Amino acid sequence: MNEIKIDKRILNEILDENTLKNEIAELVNELIDEELLKDEPDCDLIDECIDILDNLVNDDYSNVIPFINKTYKGRFSKKVWSILVACAIILAASIGTVAVGYTVEKIREELEAKTATTTTTTTTTTTTTTQTTVAITPQKLLLTFDSTFKNEYTVGEKFKPDGIILNIEMSDGSVRVLSADEYEIITDKNFGKEEKYETVTIKYEDLTETFKVRVLRDEDTKVLNSVYASFPDDFDFRTDDINNIDLAGMEVYAVYSDKSEEKLSESDYTVETEILPDGKTAMITVKHKSVYAQFGIRERVQGEANE
Repeated sequence: MNEIKIDKRILNEILDENTLKNEIAELVNELIDEELLKDEPDCDLIDECIDILDNLVNDDYSNVIPFINKTYKGRFSKKVWSILVACAIILAASIGTVAVGYTVEKIREELEAKTATTTTTTTTTTTTTTQTTVAITPQKLLLTFDSTFKNEYTVGEKFKPDGIILNIEMSDGSVRVLSADEYEIITDKNFGKEEKYETVTIKYEDLTETFKVRVLRDEDTKVLNSVYASFPDDFDFRTDDINNIDLAGMEVYAVYSDKSEEKLSESDYTVETEILPDGKTAMITVKHKSVYAQFGIRERVQGEANE
């Protein structure tokens, strides 16, 4: 193993200690930045780099030579050679002499081949920390109501949003109250026209929440109760062609809660025909809005008397 000692010639070719620290720090920080740009950074290497930076702060150069030799093996630049020699000399100043192997010997040979004048550049080192920003997104709607909320309506009334309290829970755990202009209230276009439970939907961005209110019939409210079909006296509920029943002369009436009736035009109702499994009976369904009436017509059997 060779030994290297401080002499005036080498001292003139190396960096002063403060500049050396900056050069090493710049080199190590460049290495960290290169590693962070990779899809799969080497975390162990980054940890080693951080240890080297800590050593510099404490004026400890004992691990610098092995680290740079291992990390930059086969691709040494003039800057790297200078740093390795400078580290060896700083160590020599503190312990007398430094025993070095093949690496330092190659550094000395490289320096001897260079010109006697070395240009020293002072560089300010900046350490860049990459931070990942996590977006805060809406997670859940929290729906409550106060005493002014109306959950029962009579037929004909429109929905009232008074008393709705809507909170939004965010991905970071925070909760805030939404103002009425921040969310949408969705009801059926026929809300309040019939006696039933209506579903109301609250929508904020991609989140929804639903609740129900009840629509009741006021005693004085006129609502549709039923529908029925009326036929001429000579209408026959038996037919020679079960697939093509003639319903000419049929009249359809709507019956309301106040006992009144209304004759409907053909455009007010629909007629559906279903042939039953026996193949000889047709079930006729007359529909008007939410109510319907049904009756059956049988196929006439040859020789069967009319009823």
